[in-house]
Amino acid sequence: MASRNPPVAEPPQGAVENESAFVRVLGTRSGRFVEFEFGIGSDDLKVELILPFQAFKEFCQERHAEILPPAEGVATELDRLAWRAGQPGLLRQPDKN
Repeated sequence: MASRNPPVAEPPQGAVENESAFVRVLGTRSGRFVEFEFGIGSDDLKVELILPFQAFKEFCQERHAEILPPAEGVATELDRLAWRAGQPGLLRQPDKN
């Protein structure tokens, strides 16, 4: 029986790899999830996502995403969540030296 899903087209080589990725934390949910915007390239196109804290951290690392300052009033709650998860300092950018 044939699959109902059409084949997914692969993006052209290098189409997205050279674009800078960014995330902006919008909030937390249930003290376990991070709600954030993710974009590549310009600020014109972005998506809102929700991931568990550890998955959010891995998501950012794998995409080498720049973490922009969080939405107003969110930094304190995110810092609390990071401490609970044993990952303090999530919002600090790594040194680029």
